Amino acid sequence: MKIALMLRNLGQKGGINVYTINVVSNLLRLDQRNEYLILYKDKEQLGAFSQYDNAKEYHLDARNKLLWDQVVVPRFLSREGVDLVFNPKHTVPVLGGCKKTMVIHGAEQFEITSAFPFVNRIYTALTMPFYARRSTIVITTTQTGVDDLSRHLKMPKEKFRFFYEGAHDRFKKIETEESLPVCNALGLPEKFILFVGGLTPIKNFGRIVEAYSSLIQKHDYTLVVVGFNRFKFEREVATASELVKDNKIVFTGFVPDEDLPALYNQAELLIFPSLYEGFGLPALEAMSCGCPVVTSTKGCTKEVTGDAAILVDPYDSDDICEGMARVIENPDLRANMVP
Repeated sequence: MKIALMLRNLGQKGGINVYTINVVSNLLRLDQRNEYLILYKDKEQLGAFSQYDNAKEYHLDARNKLLWDQVVVPRFLSREGVDLVFNPKHTVPVLGGCKKTMVIHGAEQFEITSAFPFVNRIYTALTMPFYARRSTIVITTTQTGVDDLSRHLKMPKEKFRFFYEGAHDRFKKIETEESLPVCNALGLPEKFILFVGGLTPIKNFGRIVEAYSSLIQKHDYTLVVVGFNRFKFEREVATASELVKDNKIVFTGFVPDEDLPALYNQAELLIFPSLYEGFGLPALEAMSCGCPVVTSTKGCTKEVTGDAAILVDPYDSDDICEGMARVIENPDLRANMVP
């Protein structure tokens, strides 16, 4: 069977890129029976999976994303006689006679619409239901995602399949001697609370700062913010300006995945009370490294973390503060949260 993989999003920062790399790498490693045709819009990505004998790579040029998805790729699928096309991010070709499947990573764009730019909201509302109906099945990452997407897209749950994400095997407990060089290179203090994620209103950073401001009245910890600015981040970051001046909050910017285990291992806890997460990979990565997690009662992270995390109301900064304090002040609780 010929399977085409649409990797237009490869190389973008964020969790979906991590998901794409891990899924494609393991798929090519495990499935030696089928033939894979890997399609890139960015010519620079050629060679990303060239080590796999069961894959052929193609650069397909187009002026924009829409033409690539809906004109150039369908022509290729017909010409090559592809049986199935898979897109790990949100779209499928409307034309073309083969079976189609895509991944919708969560329902945040339907659950928290106000957090997204206006153009993004309109695009999602118009296209996502259409693409979902064109898909043979729609893949998501949790049962919560199935339930929410089924409700918002007005489609039966049988249309969806969920497969939990997994943390890369680099995320594990390591000795302090291994993690300190990375932390020192970033100029991090000995004691810190960690946040990992691209900064958008969905990540709830403003309330994290409010909660942290209360916490440091009793506990001397720095808040280390690992990630990059995505959209509507200005107001969220503005709330932290005074604490940044006092060296209480450190923004590292984007940190490569290879260095993240060191930060998780050294952190007192991961604070991750998003308004909605389609999965919440940082929470799983942190737990794999033995880092306690304080996360949200909303969205999918409560399904991902189960009873292994402290769950807090993301709309209540006092509750977020109390969740962090519980981990810091209770050694027995912390010990139970760290495998």
